Amino acid sequence: MERSRGFWHLAVGTVFYVMIVGGMADYVEPGTRIAAHLGFWLLIGLAFLVSAARERRHDWAPRARWPWIAAAVGGAVTVEILIVTLGSPAIIIGAVVLLALGAFFLMLVG
Repeated sequence: MERSRGFWHLAVGTVFYVMIVGGMADYVEPGTRIAAHLGFWLLIGLAFLVSAARERRHDWAPRARWPWIAAAVGGAVTVEILIVTLGSPAIIIGAVVLLALGAFFLMLVG
């Protein structure tokens, strides 16, 4: 089995998290947003454990561990900064534009 190249899944998952939680922030209670942050951190931790187990099982050299912490903390901080500075409607519009650009890029290379 071949090892994946880079942390693309982690980066894409973090961007989707920022889009979803940032877009819903004005329309839900703050407790729901806190639960979303905790759930995201739990999923990041679970993915890290799965990745570390795969490294041991396939006898791969250990990879850098900082991207997992950066995704967990950076995603939550980015969401909160965007909510305070822009608000949910602007985040939703930005998410739609970003998803359209991503779809366009995938159609070009896919």
